[in-house]
Amino acid sequence: MKIGIIGHLKYPIAKPYAGGLESFTDAYVRNLVKRGHDVTLFASGDSDPSLPLTPIIDRATIPDSRRRLGRIHNEWVESVEDEAYEHLMTALGQQSFDVIHNHSLSPIPLRFAGIVATPMLTTLHAPPLERMVAELNARSCFRCGQFVNISNANADAWKSHIQNQSVIYNGVDTGFWNQAGVARCKRAIWFGRILPDKGTHLAIDAARRARLPIDIVGPVCDDDYFQREVLPRLDRETCYLGHQRHEDLCRLIARSAVAIVTPCWDEPFGLVVAESLACGTPVAGFARGALPEIIDKSVGSLAAPGDVWQLADAVRECLTLSSQRCRLVAQQRFSFDRMVDHYEAMYERTRAEVAA
Repeated sequence: MKIGIIGHLKYPIAKPYAGGLESFTDAYVRNLVKRGHDVTLFASGDSDPSLPLTPIIDRATIPDSRRRLGRIHNEWVESVEDEAYEHLMTALGQQSFDVIHNHSLSPIPLRFAGIVATPMLTTLHAPPLERMVAELNARSCFRCGQFVNISNANADAWKSHIQNQSVIYNGVDTGFWNQAGVARCKRAIWFGRILPDKGTHLAIDAARRARLPIDIVGPVCDDDYFQREVLPRLDRETCYLGHQRHEDLCRLIARSAVAIVTPCWDEPFGLVVAESLACGTPVAGFARGALPEIIDKSVGSLAAPGDVWQLADAVRECLTLSSQRCRLVAQQRFSFDRMVDHYEAMYERTRAEVAA
């Protein structure tokens, strides 16, 4: 099939990934190409050139805002993105695709979905965003294409705005994320973007109360938070390892006894959970967002949101869990192939409906 993928523009789709959505988009596009589809990714020009990329802006908006303005200027970011997506959607009206798959965090593709001849499918990677909700309310969701959510929890958050949603869990490449024969050690790991919403400092506190050393891995996305809450907690038992290549991150996860996940918001899915399980590493986390539906007692343990003492108990419980069971659950429920199979089936149904 000929598939147009609308990526988001806030960060480049390139390693080292700024977060889960960039990693997801890269892997998803490559997997579709590997399966023989004719794919075009619409994203920023500083994305990985080995992707089938058609740039719609030169640079991703958040790093470009920092470069130009010395800070993240949300109004500027939205203005640049809106203009880029308006030009794209106008151009798509003149192009021939079997399906447009929208992974952006923008209301603009929704605005044009009803007037572009190609059917559009939107995956909702975030909780309800104010500007997208306003667009849906202004146009009726029936004129904005089809919708897929990445968890039942996130679908519930959107259900007052979108009546019909499919749910397809995000997947990870269980061939890449694996145990790789790495010897485990009695250490915890926390990985992801370092900012208040991710609760890095709470993971450090829980590991300390569980008397377990911990490695912190990921880009600093909020320097004030890092300086105030993370840096003072670093010591011989708490190591910040910086922003690692995915290959090195995989080895760090696989050697760890437990991964700690500390969302301070309703995480729509949590790729870090699936990546950890694929590496055979059980997960201790807060029971927020999608975590209660993707972690069961055989592969992890959950604590009340924000409760560091309960989280420390959860960390200790994870030390008794089976690495093989974690790996098996990841392969059965959260593999990338399983996810792409479901999306391909949706594409085929959409094409058949259009043909009919």
